[in-house]
Amino acid sequence: MAIDLAKKVAHLARDFRETLQLVEFIPYELEKRIVARLGLVKIEALHGILGAYKNELRRAASGTRNYEIAELERLITKMKTDVDTGIRNARNVQVGHSLALGFGEIPEHWLFMGHSTFSILSQDIGEIETIIQTLDATYSAAPAPPVPHASLLPAWRHPNLLGPPAALRFAQVYAGPWTPDVASILPGGHPMQDASLRVLGLCIMMRQLGMVLVPVIAAEGYGSVRARLLHELTMIDFFALEEAVYEGNPRGNTTSLVTEWTAQNHPGVPLLLAGRATLNPDRTKWRDQIRNKVCAHMDSDVPAGMLEMPNWPLIPQDFHAAVERLCQIVVQAARTDIRTAFMTTPVSPIMNALGLARVNAPNWADT
Repeated sequence: MAIDLAKKVAHLARDFRETLQLVEFIPYELEKRIVARLGLVKIEALHGILGAYKNELRRAASGTRNYEIAELERLITKMKTDVDTGIRNARNVQVGHSLALGFGEIPEHWLFMGHSTFSILSQDIGEIETIIQTLDATYSAAPAPPVPHASLLPAWRHPNLLGPPAALRFAQVYAGPWTPDVASILPGGHPMQDASLRVLGLCIMMRQLGMVLVPVIAAEGYGSVRARLLHELTMIDFFALEEAVYEGNPRGNTTSLVTEWTAQNHPGVPLLLAGRATLNPDRTKWRDQIRNKVCAHMDSDVPAGMLEMPNWPLIPQDFHAAVERLCQIVVQAARTDIRTAFMTTPVSPIMNALGLARVNAPNWADT
């Protein structure tokens, strides 16, 4: 049974705005879009909950607020069009799962995320909330968190974390060639190497996400909205990585890394298979009760209390260790073969370089 729909709408609306605020605050182009992927998840989840909440409002109005109901339906239909014509696909390939893409599709989905698109979506959400408040006097927008703490910027600049903003960096990620100030190999080559770049690139993105998160925890604690959002994204990526390595995604026409490596006699396959048995068994609970119900999706029947991280059936340190363990398994296996070992290099500065070509690599602010 659907419960707490108003609270869920307010929660998702606030989460999207806060994701945008954090992305605009982060001074690194690669990490901006790594974090922005969560905004795609929030918009799709919000659209799903809004339909049920609208029906609840219609029943309560008893035919007396037809204009407002019609306006709400118009705005929801507009959001549905956005979801159906771009957001859902971009979400599925970049964050819900790790799907193989054609060469031209990679920048299409990566650059879909940008300041203009997200700002318009934020304005649309504001209009929806305004209409809702005319229909439901008890509706209360979720309180916005304070602006990101100024201490985050120098913390991120530390050479052991993200380093100086705008520095030229080497980053073996799927969308690297379409990211300003990043050098990376081009995808679209041999299928096995292409799959390896996609999966190992997700490991690298999770590592960068962790570097964004560490100072946030230090400045705000685990209970903050931003810490929860970054944990949600890490949770989604963790299960996308496990799926990409071991199972693949038939609906997304993507075979597993194990399958790709097996076909090419990659010596790392036994390490991948043996490593899975060492992963934390609590991840089944994390997937079923957290990832599937309040992170990658929003179940209508989940109590509102489950939306906040302190109420998750999760010890954060155990989850961090599981993330690190899975990434170690994949990286160590990749290092057993020269064809994939070079893809395991962490994001690192390019020394004595003057600049990189920016063909088809606009900044976040320019998209």
